[in-house]
Amino acid sequence: MAKDRMTRAAELAEEARERAEEAYEAAHAAVEDGMDTAHRYMKRQWRERPLAVTASAVGVGLILGLLLGSRR
Repeated sequence: MAKDRMTRAAELAEEARERAEEAYEAAHAAVEDGMDTAHRYMKRQWRERPLAVTASAVGVGLILGLLLGSRR
């Protein structure tokens, strides 16, 4: 009886591991797709509006620098 429980627990653990692995692979593929899309968008924006992209990057850097460098 105890052996049956251990076998069942091992089966459930294996099933959970397989599901987690599938979920990880699906999430990884989704992140890769999103990163590719974002990269293409940024490249297109850089070609079309280089000054606006540069100004935005400098602005974000300035804001982050001020936030991280503030002494509260």
